[in-house]
Amino acid sequence: MEKDYADDIEILMVDSSKLLVKEGFINVCQQYGSIKKITLHKRNDENQAFIQFEHNDAALKLLNEKLDLPPFINVSISRRTQKKMESLAFKKENEDVEINNADENLGTFIEENGTNKTTFGTSIYIGPNVSGRSLIEESKQSKMNKKIIHYNLENDDLFGKPLSTKWEKIKEPEFELNYLDFYYRFENCSGGEIKIEKKLSPNLFTGLTTFFNDGDNIQEKLKIISNDIECSDLLDINNLKYGMLVGAFDSATNLYGRGYVTLVAGNSVNIAMSDYGRVINTTKIRVLPNKHTKSPAYSFKVYTKGDYVPQLKKTSYAFKVRSVCNERIVLIMLDENTEIKVQLKKWQPTIEECGVSYIDFKSNSSVELLKLKDMNSVFIRSKEKHHFEFLFSSWNNLAAYCYKNSQPLNREPLYGEIVGFKSTLTNNYARGRIHKFFGDKIYSVKHMDDPFKENINSSEMIELPFEYKSMPVSFLKVGLKNALPYPIQFEAKYLVEHTIGVRLSVHFDEAKAEGWKCVDLNITLVKENLNSILYSLVEPLWLKDDSAEDNNISKFIKYMDLSRIELVEKSVVNMKFVVFHDGVFYMRDKCFGKSFSLLSDMIKEYCSLSLNPYLPHTDEVCLGQFPDGMWYRVICDQMKPGELAKVHSVDLGNIAYLSSRNIKPLPAELLFHPTHVALCILDNSIQITEKSIALLEKYENTDCELTIVKSLGGKNHYLVNCPFIEEILQ
Repeated sequence: MEKDYADDIEILMVDSSKLLVKEGFINVCQQYGSIKKITLHKRNDENQAFIQFEHNDAALKLLNEKLDLPPFINVSISRRTQKKMESLAFKKENEDVEINNADENLGTFIEENGTNKTTFGTSIYIGPNVSGRSLIEESKQSKMNKKIIHYNLENDDLFGKPLSTKWEKIKEPEFELNYLDFYYRFENCSGGEIKIEKKLSPNLFTGLTTFFNDGDNIQEKLKIISNDIECSDLLDINNLKYGMLVGAFDSATNLYGRGYVTLVAGNSVNIAMSDYGRVINTTKIRVLPNKHTKSPAYSFKVYTKGDYVPQLKKTSYAFKVRSVCNERIVLIMLDENTEIKVQLKKWQPTIEECGVSYIDFKSNSSVELLKLKDMNSVFIRSKEKHHFEFLFSSWNNLAAYCYKNSQPLNREPLYGEIVGFKSTLTNNYARGRIHKFFGDKIYSVKHMDDPFKENINSSEMIELPFEYKSMPVSFLKVGLKNALPYPIQFEAKYLVEHTIGVRLSVHFDEAKAEGWKCVDLNITLVKENLNSILYSLVEPLWLKDDSAEDNNISKFIKYMDLSRIELVEKSVVNMKFVVFHDGVFYMRDKCFGKSFSLLSDMIKEYCSLSLNPYLPHTDEVCLGQFPDGMWYRVICDQMKPGELAKVHSVDLGNIAYLSSRNIKPLPAELLFHPTHVALCILDNSIQITEKSIALLEKYENTDCELTIVKSLGGKNHYLVNCPFIEEILQ
């Protein structure tokens, strides 16, 4: 650390236990030197203190001895100081550090003028200023953006609740309010405002008029209905019947509204809200006053002949009345300078909107394990005789219908729609819900009777009648009690594979309304608790009191021990160009943020232990601390006594020369996660000069497309063609 920063060094101290306040941070720091300035920030998950000492030596002393602090206290240099240090380190590297290329390998070494000094704070980092946290947030935001569907049935919140009573066959619903004519409302009106409630397809949405320009305010009428319902008697959920007209509270509008019971699900109810054109799940149900049982519903479906619906960005639009008669109502919607001709139709909720029940099970009943992805979620199905007989009968009837009376779709399916198809996974006819659209008529479909997803062409989908759509879903997704948030790996994987299909018994607290969501599973044959077995198999060694450390230094984790995603030769892949260094392009795939979150939590837990500085071996996989204060899995590309170790991150792609205080050994439990970075060399004769290197720096952290020409040595090194980079260099 240079003296130039003596007045600017800022230390970030994080207390994950939230025990320390300002005085506590001061007490911890006073033993290292006098404090010039301290600023405290309290967050939901931790307390942060930004600290400046009177002298630079005090800050260095704290950083050198931070491993002696309690594990819940983390100390690092603040981001403001890090940026200044990176700038200085980069200049110093160009002046004092000469990096030479080896002839046929990717190793490097550092030649410094004079004696090498490896002290904390002298580590050198190369690459864009990115971190795991930012990439995780970027991945979450990308996932949220992909979830924004212009038209959907919003059915994800309506499935997944087991019935509290025995499932009974239901008929297609008939909602009287929704069938009453409302055309007279438009007869003596020239226009008004129409509100989009829910987009269903490119040419269909549900909506309601908020007001007419003759002074009729629909919103005020809905508030009057809500006030009248709120003064009526509460209804017991156990006494509700399918198709009953009730008053229900909608948290989205903060009002009561008129609606029909479509599904009694546990301690809540699905209600088709007649005046709003959507289905909700609620617990607040009241008697609907008789005076509100005869007037027509205020909601309707709006149909256009063109694909206008996805382009409608606002929630409300003005309209003019084109024509009104008993058969149809035609309006002109005004979208800026565009006039859209639409037709109103009566709204009748589909079975997808109403929701489909699940086969219920009781505590101590028999179940089978279908799938276990991690310690937090497990898919199970009832093995009770009366349930299984019913399920097999339902599946056989569905298969027979699809085989004999199939009617292929002559349209594109809606998001969430239930369709039949011939499964390539089970080699039988099945039913599923439309989950995602991939283009070219290919859709991702979630099975409704197995925990599978499958890609199906819309031309292979079969239109299903109500009776097959409304059959209850046969499996449940539940949590395991006392489960660790770690992936199933090593011995646990073998246990799960042998347990699938074995008869288990399920135990939970039936007194709690949501007790079924967190269960104990017992292996009936040996009377062992599956949760406990998995707990002991998955728990990392660093959390076990009786774990013995392996002091055999001849054994260390190498790159080939990591889980890797090999790139296929001659394939075209989309990657992110991270950094160019020593003739090598470090490329990262786009799955980093999506899959790094769990690994990051485990690394943070492991690194909270007070471990000694570590000297890695060449080609060893270990943990390295980067400027953002986080630890990442790195490969030691070169290690020489008395010098900084050259490493690169297998998940981020950044390069660093690290002090031993910034390195820790990698535990075997962190091998499960695949690597995200490929080291690439261009398959051409383009000469890369200092000028072109400076040009490449401007494009760090940029998406590009690669063609994999050849794999080099099986260690994630590849010969590639990349038009994006080649164009920059030429």
